[in-house]
Amino acid sequence: MIARMLLVLLLVMNLGVAAWWALHRPAPPPAAAPPDTAVPTLELMRASDAASTANVAAVAAGPASPVEATSTPNPATTIATPAAMVCARFGPYPDEASVQAARGQLAMPGVQASVRSAGGANVRGYNVVMPPLPDREAALAMAGRLRAAGFNDLIVLGDGASTNGIALGRFGAEENARRHQTELQAKGFATQVQPIGDAAVSYWLDVRAPAGFDANAQRARVGATRVQARDCPA
Repeated sequence: MIARMLLVLLLVMNLGVAAWWALHRPAPPPAAAPPDTAVPTLELMRASDAASTANVAAVAAGPASPVEATSTPNPATTIATPAAMVCARFGPYPDEASVQAARGQLAMPGVQASVRSAGGANVRGYNVVMPPLPDREAALAMAGRLRAAGFNDLIVLGDGASTNGIALGRFGAEENARRHQTELQAKGFATQVQPIGDAAVSYWLDVRAPAGFDANAQRARVGATRVQARDCPA
């Protein structure tokens, strides 16, 4: 009898538990607190909305600044074309002294003048000399000045028409003789180049001058009987 009652009680308890599980519903979650209107809320954006927003921001910010390596190109440098030159030849002169005097008449800005000789098919060389000085004492004093300036290859002449003159070197080519003459003249020594030989030699003055130089007008000034146009050297 007691066992039957316990069995019935156990059955009733099981039926109660089963009914509770079947009819039980979880309690609803507590209601969220109302949002604070002072705090901005976050909203998710779609990809298209994000791209549109980025474009608007880029327009508002203006064009992007150039990178540091980019710079405004410098304007092309204009290469000045040298003005045309005038080249002429004056002469002929009978001797070195005459052509050197003519050269001195053209000592002006922009004008370049050089001496050359013509003829002399039998010329064996060229002497660079200083014309005779008034006396032996003056010649020796000049020789001392030349040595002090670094020109040690010299001879004071003591006979003939060149007595008391000074020989300053003998050269096989006129170009070398002229170069040595130019070095002496740069130190203030007036010298001449004399061809060695019996054939007649004439002297000419080659001039290179800026545009506007009137060679015909200068002919009388330099004492030349002729003036010839010539090509200007490069």
